[in-house]
Amino acid sequence: MSALQNCIFATFLLITGTLSSPLWAQTKDTIKVEKKPLHWRLTARLHSQAIFNYGGRLATENPSFDINFTIEKNNWGFFLFKGMDLYDHNTFYNFSLISVYRNFKLSNKITLTPYVGSFLEQEQGVADHGSDAVIILITTAKLHPQLSFEHMTLFGNLILVPEERDWVNRFRFSYTNHHWDVISTAWWNNNVFDHNNYWTSGLSVAYSRMKVREHLFFSVGFSGLWMMQTSDTEANPYKNALLVTVAAQLVK
Repeated sequence: MSALQNCIFATFLLITGTLSSPLWAQTKDTIKVEKKPLHWRLTARLHSQAIFNYGGRLATENPSFDINFTIEKNNWGFFLFKGMDLYDHNTFYNFSLISVYRNFKLSNKITLTPYVGSFLEQEQGVADHGSDAVIILITTAKLHPQLSFEHMTLFGNLILVPEERDWVNRFRFSYTNHHWDVISTAWWNNNVFDHNNYWTSGLSVAYSRMKVREHLFFSVGFSGLWMMQTSDTEANPYKNALLVTVAAQLVK
């Protein structure tokens, strides 16, 4: 294991320990502890192009594939994501995200979920230059049984590559009705830590949860991405996208 990988792993353990410390703990008077059984899901997706959903950018114009795995018990979870460009291993979509998270039920309708982990750039190896620690904060509000609003804050490049430190916000409305999923999203990369900023928007429509057999479901859909404003057309060019996605999900 390289020195860079050792540093990322140590950072991951340090932040994870901080998350589980009493500083993050909540008293039994404010939060009711709800015991939940262990469950997991494995999702594999094939795209005609790829959108980087955490940053709101077109990651590659080539066909791509990604797989993610989530396991959760008693509001604690582990999340692993791996994306890959099927034609070109030097594009932005060759990366992994490894993280742990904790769900905090703030009310009957609002949940706060902090993630801590590492983004691994993988254009050449397991952890290329640009791999670093990341913190993600997601707040979800249930507006209606079929409608929810989500705000995500992502802080990237926190330790190893501070000159590329970034802050991205994502705003998302999700509507679900039987097999239909409609998601409207806006991303804002502000210039708090750097001099670049951009706004993008996206729309995704999918026919989901088609049961193939017990625990196995298929879905198909399309997504669009529109770069509305950017301060640096070289780093974040005006590139729009329209892509088709087919997915299979195994749930237990």
